[in-house]
Amino acid sequence: MSKFNSSIILICAFLYSIFISFNKIETLFLLPILFAIVCEYKDFFKILKKLLFLNLFIVMIFIILLLQDDVQNALNIYIRTNMIILFNLLLFSKSSGYDIVRALNELRFPTKFVSSVYFSLKMIQVLTDEFKKIKLTLKARGFRANSSLFAYETYGNLFGHIFVKSIRKANALQDSFELRGFHGKIYLINNSKLSFYDIALIFFVSMLYVKEVIV
Repeated sequence: MSKFNSSIILICAFLYSIFISFNKIETLFLLPILFAIVCEYKDFFKILKKLLFLNLFIVMIFIILLLQDDVQNALNIYIRTNMIILFNLLLFSKSSGYDIVRALNELRFPTKFVSSVYFSLKMIQVLTDEFKKIKLTLKARGFRANSSLFAYETYGNLFGHIFVKSIRKANALQDSFELRGFHGKIYLINNSKLSFYDIALIFFVSMLYVKEVIV
């Protein structure tokens, strides 16, 4: 379970990302990251693995900029991107997608927007589970991924099946909610209590903005 309130991490993640994107990098900017690492130290290596995986895509941009003889800009983008991604991974490491929906609801986002995010996450979860089941079925039947015509036909059938399944699931979900009298609003249990970790996180992120104003 996350130590942070879902609304707080959403706000802090947004503010930190915006600040890092438009200001010159300084050592002070590492404080929120270091605090988040201390809070999530048990899962730090798992988070680091995710960061390294995402770096496969970031390195491609880095190499392209290097080929254009823009070394300074390449390093700048690489460092900023990694700081933003690491901070967000640390904050959301123990949060589910539905925590984000709850945070949007607590922050008084439009009800239709909150409901749309909720149903999108619901469908992603359903399709992910379906994909895992099909993957296990193919593995049990001895299927091996390669560049043969049979493999491409299998991939085509797989994505076609998931596409049809998504339409059926969406229609079934729509019928279910209409029968329950759904009128566009999802009712969620809010958890607006602030902990010491929330206050400390707000302090470290706010300190960046205060420092920028003072200096």
